[in-house]
Amino acid sequence: MKSFQEFMSESFNISGNVSTIIINNGGDPNPKNVGEQFVADIVYRGNIHRLSVVSENGILTRNQLTEQIQDEYPGAIVHNIYVENSSNKLIKITDDKRYHPSKLEWQ
Repeated sequence: MKSFQEFMSESFNISGNVSTIIINNGGDPNPKNVGEQFVADIVYRGNIHRLSVVSENGILTRNQLTEQIQDEYPGAIVHNIYVENSSNKLIKITDDKRYHPSKLEWQ
């Protein structure tokens, strides 16, 4: 069991907002932003795609996400954004699945 002096000598800071929590326990001088995860359905080249997205700016609106993905998916339109449990170019697309109506599945 730690003594009171050992407990008080540790630095433990929690800061952030609803979408980002930064925890620094004295070990890592560079805190890491967690980011917000969500799923978005888009239409790109006549096909429906489901993107899994991690955004450091929190949940984006449909218009914001449409603007952000134009570099990788030119002409894409965002239909819906679904929140998962748990400069504006701070997004990372982690997964892309295309819907196949004949197979009734995402691939």
